[in-house]
Amino acid sequence: MSEASHKQALYELVCRYAQAVDQRDWAALARLFTPDAVLKGPGFSFNGVAAIVDGMNGLGHYSVTQHHVHNHLAEVEELEASAETYCVANHLYDADGVTRKLDWGIRYRDRFVCIDGLWHITQRELLLDWSQDLPLQGAAQ
Repeated sequence: MSEASHKQALYELVCRYAQAVDQRDWAALARLFTPDAVLKGPGFSFNGVAAIVDGMNGLGHYSVTQHHVHNHLAEVEELEASAETYCVANHLYDADGVTRKLDWGIRYRDRFVCIDGLWHITQRELLLDWSQDLPLQGAAQ
């Protein structure tokens, strides 16, 4: 597999993470990580894939989320890789009868390993660069 092919596979992996989280597809999410993976961010650290899935269930208090993956720069060294990925994550929720939208400007710093030809996340660190929380303008379905 060429370096470009590996980098494309890594980009697809981080997009699959966003899709699994937004669709609350915890089985798909679990398949993206190694069993001993770590996911950490401001105020949380989940060690192991079971803890990651349990922790991500906390998104249930949002009616909808959308993670928009942007810049993704990966470095590949044989069967290991690292990347920094920019993301804007939108979270809709209700408070006092008002639908609100919490937006996060995120940078993920990731470590990956390729096992049997498939890339998996071994470590994901969520760095929160900014946030805003405003009443939603327009209809939310």
